[in-house]
Amino acid sequence: MNTKRKCLLCLAILLLFLTLHSRTVSAEGRWYVLREEDVPAFLGYRVSDYTGEVTLTFLGDCTLGGEKKSQSNARSFFQVIRREGFEYPVRDLVTLTQEDDVTLANLEGVLTDRELEKVKKTYNFLGPTEYTQILTLGGIECVSLANNHSMDYGQEGYDDTCTALAAASVSYVSEDTMAVWESPEGVLIGFTGVAFELSGKSLAGYQKRMQLLQDVGCSAVITVMHAGVEYETHPSQNQKQIARYAARAGACLVVGHHPHVVQGWDTVEGMPVVYSLGNCIFGGNYHPKDMDALVLQAKLRFAHSELAQVNLFAHPVSISSVSGANNYSPVFLKDADAQRVLDKMEASTGKKTGVFDENLGAPIPW
Repeated sequence: MNTKRKCLLCLAILLLFLTLHSRTVSAEGRWYVLREEDVPAFLGYRVSDYTGEVTLTFLGDCTLGGEKKSQSNARSFFQVIRREGFEYPVRDLVTLTQEDDVTLANLEGVLTDRELEKVKKTYNFLGPTEYTQILTLGGIECVSLANNHSMDYGQEGYDDTCTALAAASVSYVSEDTMAVWESPEGVLIGFTGVAFELSGKSLAGYQKRMQLLQDVGCSAVITVMHAGVEYETHPSQNQKQIARYAARAGACLVVGHHPHVVQGWDTVEGMPVVYSLGNCIFGGNYHPKDMDALVLQAKLRFAHSELAQVNLFAHPVSISSVSGANNYSPVFLKDADAQRVLDKMEASTGKKTGVFDENLGAPIPW
């Protein structure tokens, strides 16, 4: 087969793949959810010669629902959303999430409309599939399922969640699934998730996913980390180890959650890591121990489609817009309240942020 025919065949295969596997989730860009077996169709894909900036927003733990036994409680997430509407949890967040290029949140819990048997554990979170509207109205294009609640109702619950997300055109990452965002200019940014540890098979699988994302042409690859000790303000050795593995595997950024509290930032082998954003839209608890949290923005600067610079900005938030209880409607903090959260970051890792700006957040001078 001559070179021209080979090129035409490759193009035809790629176009077929894009038709079958792509989903447009916003006015700008296109998403692909990939497993290992999907990757060969991407090989040989080349990005355009793009110079410019892409803005990504990261949200912490989001439980859209709660425990089934709380459904009829007037203060529960279920009843609050029933009264206030799907826009209620994201009404303040959209000032960032609808103005960026990509927003990714950690989705902790199951979305299903079936009566499923829960697994035996302390807390089991679920919500109806219609709660995907909270994500889409909030400008959240991708979620991570690499956490300790995505399997609260077994494999069936996990599969229902993936089906509901796909139906709503929301992409997702997990410990065996990658997501790739293609900008309108053709730049590819890859995402994958890690839950709790990297060792043995989990490390080998992670390293393979990271390499595959680079092989398909991603100009930047980001790892979403769900790890650490709940309510511990300092990053654990396990979190630090995951960050080291991520840096060595080619990640340009690690963003973490799971401790349910804010932790600070650091630089690991030349790569920035924010260890914990804390909670965000957290339907799992009406009286959480700590309502301070972070929203992180990353501005990626590309020069001729090569990643040239990563600029990070911390936006302090409260997971509730009222004091004394969680009303499931996060708000951005200002002045002394914002500084309190930034001080928690510094106390966690000893690293300061820059001067806080109400519109831009606090720069992370990594």
